[in-house]
Amino acid sequence: MRNIAFISIWLLVSSLAYAQRPYSISYLQGVQSGQSQPGSINSIPKIGNDSTEWSDPKKATVLALVLPGAGQIFNKKYLKAGVVYAGIGGLAYMWKYNSDSLARYQRILVSKIDGDTNTLDLSPNRSEASIKSDRDFHRRYRDISLIGFVALYALQAIDANVDAHLKEFKVNKDLSMRVQPDLFTLKSGMGLYNGLTVTLKF
Repeated sequence: MRNIAFISIWLLVSSLAYAQRPYSISYLQGVQSGQSQPGSINSIPKIGNDSTEWSDPKKATVLALVLPGAGQIFNKKYLKAGVVYAGIGGLAYMWKYNSDSLARYQRILVSKIDGDTNTLDLSPNRSEASIKSDRDFHRRYRDISLIGFVALYALQAIDANVDAHLKEFKVNKDLSMRVQPDLFTLKSGMGLYNGLTVTLKF
């Protein structure tokens, strides 16, 4: 279980780090030369050197990977950060409770099956089968809490990355839409008609 969790975290970190890797200078210069040909509509500024400055998505992702919830704080999503920390607290309590219960039922089971008549039975009123059932129950939920940690860790890192990307989108303040009904309107080439006129401004 621990090996699976470690491999999952390693794959997540590797994939997010690769996704945030900037374009190389040679690639960008190739794009620039292709767009600078005569007749080209688009052009980009001349690029001198590779930029070493991290973008907001990369900062948010690295912060989230180093300290869960830090990416949400960086993005100013404080409510989400609170949800992350509440989830961590709940999973930590779940793991601790079930780990302690698992150890307790394991000790009780050992006291019943060790075969030594001098060993004190820690739960004489319960059967061996019921003790095994309770032990397996707490083992299962201890493992579920570990899986929950891995899932929460991955989700909060992905959320921080996506939120930081969305922050980079700029919306024109002049963007607007106007809908105007046309009732019994006379228009050249169409005659008298009813309909709607939609005007977009951007």
